[in-house]
Parts: sequence; C-alpha cells; structure tokens
Amino acid sequence: MAGLLAASSISRAHPVHATFSEAAWNPITKSIEVALRIRSVDLEKTLSKGRAKAVDLKKSQDVDSLIRAYLEGNFTLTLPDKKILKPKWSDKEVGLINTWLYFEFPLEKGQLPANCSMSNTVFFNDFKGQKNVTEFRVESSRKILTFTSDQKTQPLGG
Repeated sequence: MAGLLAASSISRAHPVHATFSEAAWNPITKSIEVALRIRSVDLEKTLSKGRAKAVDLKKSQDVDSLIRAYLEGNFTLTLPDKKILKPKWSDKEVGLINTWLYFEFPLEKGQLPANCSMSNTVFFNDFKGQKNVTEFRVESSRKILTFTSDQKTQPLGG
C-alpha cells in the first residue's frame, strides 16, 4: 500500500520549469554580459511552435535567428528613459540537457546598469509556473533577481 501511495504522488509531481542566467557589468566594454542556461528540449519545443518542421538546435539552419528573435521578445533591458534595449546576440553552446545562450546589452556613454531594469519572460507563455533567476554582478556586489509571471521586470540597482 505504501508503495502505491508513493507511486501515485510521484506521477502527479509537477515538473519544475526554470532558467538561470548570470549577468555581469563589464566596465571596459560598458556592457551587461549575459549567459542564460536553458533546457534544450524546452527551447526546441518553444521555437518549433507554429512551424511546419520541428526545430533542432544542432541541425536547423536558421536556429540562431530564431533564438535571437525569441530573446528580443523575452529578455530585455529598460533604460531610465524607458527605451527598451534588445539583446545583442553573441553565441550559444548546445548540450544534451542544457543550452547556454550568450548575449549582451551595450550601454551608451554615461548610462549605468543601476539605473536600468531587466525583463525576463522566457517560457512564461509555454510552461505554467515558469520561474527565471538571474544573478546580476557589478564588481564584487551581486543581486539575485527572480522573475515570475507576476513579476516580469526587476530593477538592477538598489
């Protein structure tokens, strides 16, 4: 009986849907550099929506442009004047379980990250209970930002 109850509770377990990213201010390039860890299967599923052929992160020809377009709509930086910066794509590393996406937000002269806000809605439209966490660093200080469907934007300063 105990085994049956354990099996029953396991079968109803809700999968955890979360992404993790590291964002760091680079004072030399005046850019916030981001490394986003994302489940490969989730990214392929999301990018495949509405397409005739499923997206394969390693084989699809236009995968980088699909990722860029997705990030532009789901991971942004808002400047103090309310201008929204889209990420500048760098590269990706596709692994069996996780994929790392690399991009940055170059700031113009005089702009500081502490005056900006970050928005991260990756997978919010795809998975119930999605949570995204970003560790933001400026020199030796760090701040953990948590993004949920109720809190899609977080200030970098403060």
